[in-house]
Amino acid sequence: MAARMSGLKRSPSGAYGARKVIPKDVRVAYASRFGLAWEEKFYLSSAVSEHEAKARFGEWLAEIETRVAQLRARNAASPLPLTRREAHGLAGRWYVWFIEKHEQDICTPGHWKNLGDTLIWDVIRPQAPIDYEMRPTGDRHWDWKARPDVRNAIRPAIAAEAKTANFLAEQAISLTPNALDLFNDAVGDNLMAAFSRLESIARGNYAADENVAAFPEYLELVSPRSAGRLKVIDLFKAWAGAVKPANSTVDRWSVVFNAADKHFLDAHDIDFVSAKAWMNGLADEGRSAKTVATVWRTALKTVFAWGANERLIKSNPFRDVRISVPRQNIERETKAFTPEEARLILIAASQCDDTQSYDERARRWVPWICAYSGARAGEIAQLRGADIYQRNEHYFARLTPSAGRIKTRRARSIPIHEHLLAQGFLTFVERAKGGPLFYRRKNRVTTDGESPRQTPSERLRGRLGSWVRSLGITDPELSPNHAWRHTFKAQAARAGMDERYSDAITGHAPASMGRAYTKPLPEDLAEAIKIFPRYRLDDSLVGKFSSSAATPDKA
Repeated sequence: MAARMSGLKRSPSGAYGARKVIPKDVRVAYASRFGLAWEEKFYLSSAVSEHEAKARFGEWLAEIETRVAQLRARNAASPLPLTRREAHGLAGRWYVWFIEKHEQDICTPGHWKNLGDTLIWDVIRPQAPIDYEMRPTGDRHWDWKARPDVRNAIRPAIAAEAKTANFLAEQAISLTPNALDLFNDAVGDNLMAAFSRLESIARGNYAADENVAAFPEYLELVSPRSAGRLKVIDLFKAWAGAVKPANSTVDRWSVVFNAADKHFLDAHDIDFVSAKAWMNGLADEGRSAKTVATVWRTALKTVFAWGANERLIKSNPFRDVRISVPRQNIERETKAFTPEEARLILIAASQCDDTQSYDERARRWVPWICAYSGARAGEIAQLRGADIYQRNEHYFARLTPSAGRIKTRRARSIPIHEHLLAQGFLTFVERAKGGPLFYRRKNRVTTDGESPRQTPSERLRGRLGSWVRSLGITDPELSPNHAWRHTFKAQAARAGMDERYSDAITGHAPASMGRAYTKPLPEDLAEAIKIFPRYRLDDSLVGKFSSSAATPDKA
């Protein structure tokens, strides 16, 4: 049953008043913190206009409800597991909550229809697997939406649009990471129906909602209660379970939060002064001020901001902390490879044998593919034979989250440069028989929070960087793998490639909303890559180009 809402009333004298009953489950905590146990009262004199009174009442009510939600969140101790049926039952409760939250919104039917279209075509459709792209009519119901990799990719967008974190906070429900995934997936299956219902309401159709009856009953579960202490490491784990960051981020930030957890007894008690004092003492011989200012501060500020937004803590004490970092001298003019550096790497790569070890195969092909695409080395290292496909006369490599980590969590197709085809890349791909090209064991991609610290392809990327360093590319200001992105973008610009196309190939976000509406098709990228010149490795070309990119030739 929905809780009774407080209402603003006007007395015979013209004064405004309202009452908000404090829920029974937080009365003791509310009284100890705010001094009132049973109810809060609102009052304004008759001199205030009706418009202003309603606005101020809305602010007052929101503040009281926020206090209640915060206290409930702090009291929740052990997160609850869910069965799949329970997840759908809880999604039914969310559905009713979401409709009630928005049915009074002054929105046109087109607003809700556009949200539904965005969900289908901008969130779900881009995650379609290769086999669907090759034969769309074979899966008219989009059953691929239920694949774990697709669920994992769209879950953050679903949770944000459906406001599931706000719903759970208001309901005082804390879920385990697995249960949270099940719940968000169940919400995702019904978000389109919610948009359609709100569209009907916007058209004046208040007929009985048949969708509500389709949900199983959700039986109220009781969480054990604690004294309200929140450890810093538990806040970090809650953030990681909700946001699902990359494994590398969890690994690196775990060091930060383990250290913070040892220093601070309770996340609720941290204020700006204590946060600043602690962080000022972190820099030492083994940890630079730059690392503290970037990695440590970013991690703490991000997680505590999330906690404050979810009403798990009162505020973000790390938001305004600043760390002084001594300015460093930059000796290098660009982060791209010089012609000599690129030539050295590509010659060494060409001399590797792609029929031997997986490391040899990676050394043979990954630098060349990065040179002709600007893709991240990790994205290429996790390629599978099944990811290479032909459409019309063009060949593409599909970089997809189902193969491993993609920074943007969005799949994209990159064209394969004709020079790679001329070198026999397709023959190499055929030998893989659809399996991984550059590593033996399967890349383990899970959603249970138990993924390994690094996948085989991620470890391969690290070894590839060490190999590049062994060739003599030792400048500490230069990344041995990532520099190909800078090199590709610089050379693409010099060759006259439209920035929309070079952005799409490298996976960079469009520079403006207008650019997003003109997203290139894979065929557009295949035509664009034709103007990107070949890399030539003979000595006669070295020094003929003044650019900082590797020496190319249009022949």
